[in-house]
Amino acid sequence: MPGLFALLLLGGCAGTQVRALATDSGQDAYDLRGTDLGALSAEANRLCPQGHAVLRQWQSGGQLAGVNAESVSANEFAWFISYDVARPQAQMSVVCKA
Repeated sequence: MPGLFALLLLGGCAGTQVRALATDSGQDAYDLRGTDLGALSAEANRLCPQGHAVLRQWQSGGQLAGVNAESVSANEFAWFISYDVARPQAQMSVVCKA
């Protein structure tokens, strides 16, 4: 069962998603989504080597109380972790400095 637990957790992981945003000023701007603000900040630093301004950011840590691999069946556990609310989420919008 621990192997299945690890497989399910890896299957539920998502990388950083980057979406370019349009701006009136012509500056590069991005909407970043992932599971950790630290990782999003590192990605913003990579995308904006001259620096950036954070327009908005938030992070939530999700956890379903009392749910672990031993307390539920594999199918139930897979269903639980498929919900976004059960995973940490982070979002950051940045504008690159010229």
